[in-house]
Amino acid sequence: MPNARHWVYAAAIATYILSVWGAYVTVGDFGAGCGTGLGASWPLCNGTLIPSFTHYATLIEYMHRMLSVVIGVVILYATVKVWRVKPRPSLPSKLMLLAIVMIPIQVVIGGGVIASGLAPLVATTHLAFALAIFGVIVFAAALMFVEARVKSSAP
Repeated sequence: MPNARHWVYAAAIATYILSVWGAYVTVGDFGAGCGTGLGASWPLCNGTLIPSFTHYATLIEYMHRMLSVVIGVVILYATVKVWRVKPRPSLPSKLMLLAIVMIPIQVVIGGGVIASGLAPLVATTHLAFALAIFGVIVFAAALMFVEARVKSSAP
């Protein structure tokens, strides 16, 4: 059964994948696949919770949103696992909690991307904040990796 460290690794990898997918959404100009503006376009997609996927851009943008939800749950679960470790790894647990706190801010920035009509400055802020979350999780994972190495090499 995976331990907390492995869940943090999974959260880091998943966050990286989400960041790459988000970049694909932006570079491929698929960000308006669910429409732009608030209300029918965000948090909904073309006015519905599950849109019809008649356009490729809708599928790509919707997948980004769904990946965000799933990966958010992975990060939350990893955080809970780290906090349940005895003795609790102090800095990694705080870093994972920071990542959880950052996620709602990232969601609001993502909504801002849609509300702004995909304004480049807002989209860039969204990517930068995603990479900050990724960095926080990678730092937690690195600390847990080093701690595991030290424990395994101790007599």
